[in-house]
Amino acid sequence: MSWAQELWTGIVNWLNINAPVTAKTIRAPAPDPLVRSFEQAAPIGWPGDLSTMHRLFDGAEPSTAGYILPGYRPLPLEEAEKVRQMMLSIEAELGADSNAEFERRKSSPIYRNLRAVGEAHSSVPVPEPHKPYDPAGAEADEAGTRAWMFISSFLPIADDNAGDFLFVDLRAGRQHGCVSEYFKGEADWRPAIWPSVEELLDETLTSLRTGRPSLSVRPSVIDGSLNWKFVRER
Repeated sequence: MSWAQELWTGIVNWLNINAPVTAKTIRAPAPDPLVRSFEQAAPIGWPGDLSTMHRLFDGAEPSTAGYILPGYRPLPLEEAEKVRQMMLSIEAELGADSNAEFERRKSSPIYRNLRAVGEAHSSVPVPEPHKPYDPAGAEADEAGTRAWMFISSFLPIADDNAGDFLFVDLRAGRQHGCVSEYFKGEADWRPAIWPSVEELLDETLTSLRTGRPSLSVRPSVIDGSLNWKFVRER
């Protein structure tokens, strides 16, 4: 049994005993052909623990019975892909507007005059500013670095039903497969929170067993449903 399997088994056992209403929202494993299609579509594949997770369960059903992960509901793969495509579409539309405004400012007399002054007082060429929307550049950066935008290599794995979600960073680099949060309106707000899906599951299980907060929320059970309550940081 892999570590991811062991952790997930511990989470399910805890839910069955302590929060059976929430446990009933867990979906059956994702079909293997579906998992393989996602693995093969990623430029450098999936980390093993992400594949294992979806082969253990395909997210959870939308419900008022509480979220399994700290403040987040695990997403079924097909729903995760819909969220990814929606975010890419929104990002492209907003990015096109930002780039158009960028080009307008570059062509203005004020910009040209300021650039001429800078070049006159510099011994080296003044670099051209980068466009604000550059998904190819963000994709080329290493996993775990801030992208400032939603990119194709971000795979949503859980959401909070309010527009925020957890995602796995599938870019290349030593942090390939790390997990972070994406806040609507703020892009990828912080660097990697967990180095892997396994670490996310490990922290979730520890929080359930000990009551220790995770992501500033603490678990409790109300009428058989798992509840994550915000804990104000001191």
